[in-house]
Amino acid sequence: MQDFLIKLKLIDYLNTTLSISKTEFAKRLSQITERGNPNMLLNPFEAFSTDSRLFKGLVSETGFKLRRKRQFFTYNSTVAQATGTLSEVDGKLIITTEINGYNSYFKIFYFFLVIFYVGFISICMVTDSSFPFPVLPFIVLHAGFMFCIPYFIMRRGVRQLKHDLDREFFFLTRNS
Repeated sequence: MQDFLIKLKLIDYLNTTLSISKTEFAKRLSQITERGNPNMLLNPFEAFSTDSRLFKGLVSETGFKLRRKRQFFTYNSTVAQATGTLSEVDGKLIITTEINGYNSYFKIFYFFLVIFYVGFISICMVTDSSFPFPVLPFIVLHAGFMFCIPYFIMRRGVRQLKHDLDREFFFLTRNS
């Protein structure tokens, strides 16, 4: 499954080497990360928070698990989560990050989508012969869009989070 998600570009990796100590980096990353569960569905009112931190998740000296925090009136995809490990070799910090855009909640969404479309098409075909057959291609086209749109949202979230993390890791090394 992991290889399949990598081919679909729903999982990506970011390897970064920085010249900062591991403890200092973890401290600075925790300053811009709101502590909490990085699960996107556990806090539906997160966008109304007055906290100005960029990420939400957990940060320790050995690694992190975070996602971009939702903001009010801002279109940014918060589906992707980043899980990273921190290691220090020869005075340089090596950050290995896995960015995963596929959430297990999408399995439920796709399951109900399949049930809905199969049920809708089968009920329409079994009932009266008054079912207009030219509507069937429209339903199949609509189903295709409903299956593809979440995929592109997840893929965009992975690409955006990778860019944001790369940028933030660079800015965290600056003296402040």
